[in-house]
Amino acid sequence: MRNIILFGLLFICRMVPAQDNCKLTISGVVMDESGAVLPGASVQLNNTNRGTATTALGKFAIEKLCKGRYTILVQYLGYQPFEKTIALENSADFSINLQPSEQVLQEVIVADHATTATRSNSTASLNSRQLAEVNGKSLGETLQNLSGLNSIQSGPAIFKPVIHGVHSQRILILNNGIRQEGQQWGAEHAPEIDPFVAHNITVVKDAGAIKYGTDALGGVIVVTPAELPTDQKMGGEIHLVGNSNGRAGTVSGLLEGGIKNAKGWGWRLQGTSRRSGDANTPEYVLSNTGFREMNYSASVGHHSENSGFEIFYSRFNTTIGILKGSVNESTADLATAMNREVPANTSDFTYAIREPRQEVTHNLIKVNSHFNCDKNIYRLQYGLQINNRKEFDVRRGASLTALPALAYTLYTHTFDAERETTISDLHTRCIGWNGMVQDNNKLDGTQTLPFIPNFRNYSTGVFWIEKFSHRKADYDFGLRYDYRHYQVAGFNFQNKLYKTEFGFGNVTASAGAAIKLSETTSFITNAGSAWRPPNVAELYSLGTHQSAAAIEYGLLLDEVTSQVNKIENSNVAPEHALKWVNTLKYQKGKWQLEATAYVNYIFNYIYLKPRGITETGRGPFVYFRYTQTDASFTGIDASSQYELSKKFSVRVGTSLLRARDVTQKDFLIFIPPNRGDVSLRYESLKNEKTFFAQMRLKCVAQQNRAPRIVTTAEILAAKDQGIDLFIQDSRNFDFLAAPEAYALLSVTTGLSLPLHNTKLDFRLSAENITNTRYREYTNRMRYFANEIGRNVSVAINLSF
Repeated sequence: MRNIILFGLLFICRMVPAQDNCKLTISGVVMDESGAVLPGASVQLNNTNRGTATTALGKFAIEKLCKGRYTILVQYLGYQPFEKTIALENSADFSINLQPSEQVLQEVIVADHATTATRSNSTASLNSRQLAEVNGKSLGETLQNLSGLNSIQSGPAIFKPVIHGVHSQRILILNNGIRQEGQQWGAEHAPEIDPFVAHNITVVKDAGAIKYGTDALGGVIVVTPAELPTDQKMGGEIHLVGNSNGRAGTVSGLLEGGIKNAKGWGWRLQGTSRRSGDANTPEYVLSNTGFREMNYSASVGHHSENSGFEIFYSRFNTTIGILKGSVNESTADLATAMNREVPANTSDFTYAIREPRQEVTHNLIKVNSHFNCDKNIYRLQYGLQINNRKEFDVRRGASLTALPALAYTLYTHTFDAERETTISDLHTRCIGWNGMVQDNNKLDGTQTLPFIPNFRNYSTGVFWIEKFSHRKADYDFGLRYDYRHYQVAGFNFQNKLYKTEFGFGNVTASAGAAIKLSETTSFITNAGSAWRPPNVAELYSLGTHQSAAAIEYGLLLDEVTSQVNKIENSNVAPEHALKWVNTLKYQKGKWQLEATAYVNYIFNYIYLKPRGITETGRGPFVYFRYTQTDASFTGIDASSQYELSKKFSVRVGTSLLRARDVTQKDFLIFIPPNRGDVSLRYESLKNEKTFFAQMRLKCVAQQNRAPRIVTTAEILAAKDQGIDLFIQDSRNFDFLAAPEAYALLSVTTGLSLPLHNTKLDFRLSAENITNTRYREYTNRMRYFANEIGRNVSVAINLSF
């Protein structure tokens, strides 16, 4: 025993000097080739379990290291990995500049996931670290804080992304490489995507995404999951989020790993459940605005050096309540509702969701593969989506209320094939084909006229893209042709069947350049054309759209006879857009600046134009009719960040937008007003623990470039006198003046702790701290109610 004790004391004594040497630190900052910091980059020490991610300022620190040899591995999406071996004798600090991978000259490729971001595109993105700071929000809410992005709302639970003033059918969303297709024609139809699936989200804000076909007049949103793991170790994540407003809760989990004795194989399972009751304004409850959501996904795949394939399945299921106060029984009630302080039918808080409401289910299946041959990469992909949408109205009679007033099932098949060829180290070419077949059918048993007819959509397109580098610049050029053919069958107001078929075709082109002007400054420019044919809802909408609390009529519905016109006998034409986007980036020392100026001129722009108030069997509704005009959208997005010290930074951003009905020399309705924000952030790294605290002030101006005001009371008074206010004056108008300007203060704080082989993240945030009473101009429910008040959120994330 004595010998054992002496041996133990000797061992401890020998360990003490070694412990004294384990106080070294490897720290630094990770930047791209232009010097812009890269937040969220992965920094690992190979052959150890030590690692971290860079902060919002691109910094990292790994502490308590012993003397010895270490290999630093730095990885970031779209950039070549950085690897360096050092002999650590003293603490070391590095400035690491990552270079874009060769494939980024063509597309940002993550295994089989092809995104649209290239160096000559104007982009904004959220990496996994930034997404973790907004856990528990919908996709539209998550993207709101990016420069140039806003949202259009229908109450507190429905958000649709807006890029440079346009939304819905003018924005493409790629969900894990598949073009997202649902009933997205409705401004109150939110994307059926679970943000917890995403590892990063990239927004392409120019016309350079020519690879993906029609409809990208505003830009492309790319939702990309992480690569499937290939090692045998199993890992995962657990996310818990609670919100005070709506008493909402979110639980999300992920489990993934490789397959034992099967090199290159990987799998992932993921699921999310969200639930909220009625939201609250500072003064009252927004009755019937709760939601329920249940989502899950699964994927499996195999990747080797020269080939790979993946199979992915996801299901998104949600039930969303529509504000009860938007339903009125008489025209007088409607006029009163638009001027009430508290909406009608307001009651106590509840989790119950009654009519009016939406029920939406979206299924997605993807199968893709790629293989390399000589200097070529071949990619094939097939996607199947099944979208079921039901909208329930307040109808007279219990038996009718139980039936959906609108119910559709949309089947979408997408096909993608492409070949990417490396001509030289500085020149690549990509050619490909996209196809889509859609079948949309009304479900029987609604006992209503179909809001949109049944239809089939056959679309095809081919593209050719050249990308090359010369000296300090990268260039790209793209050319594309698309054709879309519709077969339509529906019923008019007289309940008579009509059938028709027609098609549209067009050529589009884009060109871009990214030029490094100096060590501190770069310039990106992209100019291109885009187009989209009118969708079926814009052509044939017929009647009450309850989720929008409005009556909507399509372009082909005759305003006098209410007959459905043939498209060949109308003036209906596809939208054509010319968009030019220029971005200047500057970084020197502690200062970063990015400014983007754009102009987007859209010929034959289709929008819902207010036309008055009309009565229906279910009460009065505001009345909109689809109209075409020429429109221009011009604006500036700018942001600047300055590092006050090693731990403090300040950021200032602004988005300015001017939209104009060029034909009528008038303003457009529901255009996001100018806005700006300023934030102060503190971030500290110590012993691989990260703590941050951020205060943000968001200021939104009143929309002074809005159409004239014609109130419901004025419309009713004129109607009583037999006067139609809109025969002599067809200018755009709104029913209420644009809401006043407002400012919202929010605070967020978070702590990240390494726990053996796991990491625990805790976040506490408070939005609208001052409980400000306001209305958002782009919220369709602003006619009836205020926005939500203070919301305190607590989030816990465990990674293992």
